[in-house]
Amino acid sequence: MSDTPIDLLLSQHFSIDALRQAPKPLQQALAMLGGWLEGAREVPYPHVPFEQLLTQLSDTRPPAHGMPVAAFLQELDSTVLANTAQLNHPRYIGHMTQALPWVSVLAEAFTAALNQNQVKIETAYVSTLIEKQLLGWLHRQVYQQEDAVYRDAMAATSGALGNVVNGGTLGNLTALAVALEHQLPGTRKRGLFATMQESGHAGLAVIGSARSHYSVKKALATLGLGETALHLVPVDRDNRIDIKQLETTIADLKARKIRIVAMIGIAGTTETGAIDPLAAMAAIAAREAIWFHVDAAWGGALLVAEQFRPLYAGIELADSVVIDGHKLLWVPMAQSMVLFKRSASLNLLKHNANYILRDNSGDLGQTSLEGSRRFDALKLWASFKVLGVSGYTTLLQQAATLSQQFQDLLTDQQDFELITRSDTFILTYRYVPMQLRQRMELLLTNGDIDAALALNQQLNSLNARLQNRQKAEGRSFVSRTVLESTRYPGPTNVLRVVMSNVKTRPHHLRAILDEQRAIGQALVDELGLRG
Repeated sequence: MSDTPIDLLLSQHFSIDALRQAPKPLQQALAMLGGWLEGAREVPYPHVPFEQLLTQLSDTRPPAHGMPVAAFLQELDSTVLANTAQLNHPRYIGHMTQALPWVSVLAEAFTAALNQNQVKIETAYVSTLIEKQLLGWLHRQVYQQEDAVYRDAMAATSGALGNVVNGGTLGNLTALAVALEHQLPGTRKRGLFATMQESGHAGLAVIGSARSHYSVKKALATLGLGETALHLVPVDRDNRIDIKQLETTIADLKARKIRIVAMIGIAGTTETGAIDPLAAMAAIAAREAIWFHVDAAWGGALLVAEQFRPLYAGIELADSVVIDGHKLLWVPMAQSMVLFKRSASLNLLKHNANYILRDNSGDLGQTSLEGSRRFDALKLWASFKVLGVSGYTTLLQQAATLSQQFQDLLTDQQDFELITRSDTFILTYRYVPMQLRQRMELLLTNGDIDAALALNQQLNSLNARLQNRQKAEGRSFVSRTVLESTRYPGPTNVLRVVMSNVKTRPHHLRAILDEQRAIGQALVDELGLRG
């Protein structure tokens, strides 16, 4: 009797025994993954025009019939891998997403295979404890509380030290949701309109620096405060929040009877890697009874290595902290954590249901904004088990060394200028031909601001075009941003690099600068900027 369609389907795609007998597709997939993790492809950034890819992938009708796995893998290679940024390539230094160790990819495979739902213990048996243990590890790095705090947290059936969340955006949303309920009790149940009517406040505000991540605006919009509730404070030349301006902003809001829900310090700004003066901000927040949240999505991982802790003085005073594992802890996206100084804080979001999330059940979903949720804690738990604090310390030290090497290299160049540096491995710089740099210095010295502004705009165009052309050619990749905090008049376009690619060495950095110089020289001629 011939096999039925369901028999054939199960044999082809569900039977591990059939895979053992015909392992070639699995071997092919492993070879593809190995080559990818090795960074073996010639260029790090795709260079097929996006419009061409759009044409290839414009059919929105799903396939009527499946194809053999081997054929699919070939298409995966030619369509997806060939047109994807290769983060493990040593000349990819443009963004925060990381080159990955193979063990973290293996852990990702186990996460998918186990397919646990972290919402409740019934669907996340031991994984509930793994997640709580991971949160304890990171909470200890931030807050360094007594051992009893962590023993109690592991055994607790209510409250939590934090949540594992799907990215820093959800982490910031969770922290601000808790802050809102803490500062304006009853909002969660009765709504913002009702509690505001009874509060006597003329409005609500959240304060952060001009370098605040865009996710904060999204969180405020979601919570009903509105994006305009975010009051941005200027930064100093080091891209840290200006404390005097912060005090002025607070005084102005108080005079207008606007309740300040939260103050956000940044431990590693996205654009420049700067760390705000957290201790000073914490003291102000305590004085004014403001919830103090620290967005350490990028830089918080450095707390794992003891030598970096002095950079974060005051973070232990924060009411809540967000850290991304998929950045400087080298695990696949998405893996983030929001941590709370007091384990009772998350009870402000506590919710229950009859069939799951029963009161005091220990279900992690009691205090999470998410429902069904992957066992993403496994990835970081596995990495800590394999690498340990010592391994992470070595990786972070390497990033610090590479960052210093690039700073030194830029200092030696006559036609590149370092704009900002940071202790969290993000640098900004720009291409400035010597004759244009000398001209700018003369204009600034003479106080000719209008001419300096015009020249700066020309340099902005030069560097934006340089980065676009470098990206289009695909041989290396850096990003760019716009800063208003430089010594030059007007906004300043800068090239931006993240010095955390473990595959990158000084000769790769020199090659990137050589490439940028060649592109820049060609653009100077095209734009007529000489002289």
